[in-house]
Amino acid sequence: MKTVFYILIILTFSGCAINYPTTSFYVKNTSDKTINFKASIIKPSSMGPMKMTLPFTVLPNDSVLARRVGYRKGANPTAWFTEFTIFPTDSVEFNNPKDSINWIKSLNPTGKPQYIFNITK
Repeated sequence: MKTVFYILIILTFSGCAINYPTTSFYVKNTSDKTINFKASIIKPSSMGPMKMTLPFTVLPNDSVLARRVGYRKGANPTAWFTEFTIFPTDSVEFNNPKDSINWIKSLNPTGKPQYIFNITK
């Protein structure tokens, strides 16, 4: 009887665990100028959800990791950033970070999903 009880408890807790794959969100700069932007996310905490904004600098022909999170399959990649502000740079045109078409999905070398946003046109 005890073993049946323990098996039921284990099955109950293992059924509640949802395992989303860790997904990386990169911002890529293909121009010859340094690009600055800031991205805001909603971060859960013990006091409730809070908005967190971080500044980023992307060097010419480089990329930067903007976020790494457990990501539900089929969710919109733009949903993870509440605000995405790109600071103007002379003679550089930017893609829209709020358009999900601009986030290109691929797999990293370990087989985990990643999204790459090319910040410049």
